[in-house]
Amino acid sequence: MDSSQIKWETVPWLNNETQSSGKSSKEINKGLGKDDFLKLLLTELKYQDPIEPVKDKEFISQMANFSALEQMTNLNSSFNNLSASLNSGILPGLVMQQSIAMVGREVVYADPKSGESSTGIISGVVFRDGVPYYLIDDKEITVGEISKLGAVNVGYSDALLEQILATLLKIQNSMSLGEDG
Repeated sequence: MDSSQIKWETVPWLNNETQSSGKSSKEINKGLGKDDFLKLLLTELKYQDPIEPVKDKEFISQMANFSALEQMTNLNSSFNNLSASLNSGILPGLVMQQSIAMVGREVVYADPKSGESSTGIISGVVFRDGVPYYLIDDKEITVGEISKLGAVNVGYSDALLEQILATLLKIQNSMSLGEDG
């Protein structure tokens, strides 16, 4: 059955007025969903020529198209749910975890005021609207301003490390003397 045989009163989207209303074909097609497809199919069956009804193959093809449309709609809904889940829960957590792991690292960054390259150690992280700002020498630096990452700097001087090592050696020696005596 040709769509030109269907009266526009029964199927409103076949009305020629849509062309004069200024809507593009994209806007019109955007609104057609599975309910509209079923209405069109039922209208076609209702107004079919009784002498020459819809062929089995055509009907099966139309039903397969409807099934495919429904599955694509379900997939789209699932992807929207997945996207919302990622954007609201998982990604912010990952950003926070990665940002916190930067604390203590030595970085080279562009100073936000002067634009000059500077070196500093990240002492903390501040989040505003989900965006991390790294605290370096009382300045808030974005990840885009960081040009080089260095090793984690735990802030211990060589003298302090030598003192800790000496204390550990004393403890080890006193433990070994206690076992002998």
